[in-house]
Amino acid sequence: MTKNAILIPSLALAFIISSCANKTEKEYSTYQGYAQGTTFHIELDGDGDYSTAIDSILQDIDKELSLWDSVSWISTWNSGNSSAAMGLHARRCWELSTKMHALSNGYFDPSLAPLIQFWGFGKSSKGFPEQVDTLMLNQIRQRIGLNKVIQYDSVQGRLLPKIAGAQLDFNAIAQGYSVDALADFFEQKGHKNYMIEIGGEVRCRGKSPQGKSWKIGIDKPVSRNETRALQAIVDVDGGLATSGSYRKFYEKDGLRYAHVINPKTGFPVSHRLVSVTVSAPTAAQADALATALLVMGTQPAIAFAQAHPSLGVFLIYDEQGSWQTWASKKMQAQLSEQLNN
Repeated sequence: MTKNAILIPSLALAFIISSCANKTEKEYSTYQGYAQGTTFHIELDGDGDYSTAIDSILQDIDKELSLWDSVSWISTWNSGNSSAAMGLHARRCWELSTKMHALSNGYFDPSLAPLIQFWGFGKSSKGFPEQVDTLMLNQIRQRIGLNKVIQYDSVQGRLLPKIAGAQLDFNAIAQGYSVDALADFFEQKGHKNYMIEIGGEVRCRGKSPQGKSWKIGIDKPVSRNETRALQAIVDVDGGLATSGSYRKFYEKDGLRYAHVINPKTGFPVSHRLVSVTVSAPTAAQADALATALLVMGTQPAIAFAQAHPSLGVFLIYDEQGSWQTWASKKMQAQLSEQLNN
């Protein structure tokens, strides 16, 4: 980890940093490093040194939730050993996931792990299947459905599979949760002004070093080989997350299959909605709902946003070859600038 280093922008969101000449009298500390397979960036009021604490919190979360750690709690559980009691982070992610699963009518579903592996998007990296084995796909779908295939034993504090072969993948909420865990830590220490970002999931509170609201840029949906550009700039007080299908996908027979799986169909999404940004009270909520709305598609996502006006929602979708945008009323109030398509 380095402090006071130059910002490395995240995949989905960029930070709009004002000139240092406009800094307020209050000192801010900057933390930057690599964790959970991505970068993180933190700006925090005060001049204390939390480097060790930040590393410790993120490592503790990985020990429970990392699919890339063969001895983590989740890897152990997925291997068929459900005897281990859940740690604090796993239990909180489970509780949050069940709420987001219900709120999204099942479009957010951490029990998708077997389907993620089937389509070649998981840890095995086996690649997109040359041919879809429909029989195998239908068998795997029987192991999907959060409340249908997994239950929580509150007496022993552990999860139990209802169906053999059920597995978990918290990747669509874990980084947002990690952001919130750091925010909770800083608030317990009395900090009221911060910006925390891990892999594009963000949570902000209070004012930036310039005494202004925190401003986060939303990327245009361009490929990795194209010049990065911004679609909009958002004032953020709370959680913000973007989920996109334009950088992680397979292309086969002229069709593009996103890395996001629809739990209703068992297939990767292939509609024209390519980017969803959600603002919510916490980063975990924003993280989960951005994924759920991306799975839904444009019109269902709009209907969901209108039915939940407390959320800020910004959509980018393809209409006859050009990018179009839609913003909920809450998000319109947050937009400090929307750039040309």
